[in-house]
Amino acid sequence: MKHIMICCGAGVATSTVALKKLEAYLQGEQLLDKVRISQGTVAEAITRDDVDFIVSTSPVKVSVPVINALPLLTGMGTDKVFSRVKELILAEG
Repeated sequence: MKHIMICCGAGVATSTVALKKLEAYLQGEQLLDKVRISQGTVAEAITRDDVDFIVSTSPVKVSVPVINALPLLTGMGTDKVFSRVKELILAEG
């Protein structure tokens, strides 16, 4: 099971919007049961060592893949975000 962290600056507003859209997508793709999703701040994301990848509305530099979640807020480019999330979920390892 992959562990995804959804984060933003304060860990509340924009990450919640991104989380809801991502959950709806994963449900539709029948992938929601293949992931564990955490939500938090960028500051918290930097300290985590138990996540496979991060979906963030704010810049974050970590050693795991980071997907820019801004398209989930603007509505432009969501397909690219969703396909990358799906790719990382289905990746081996």
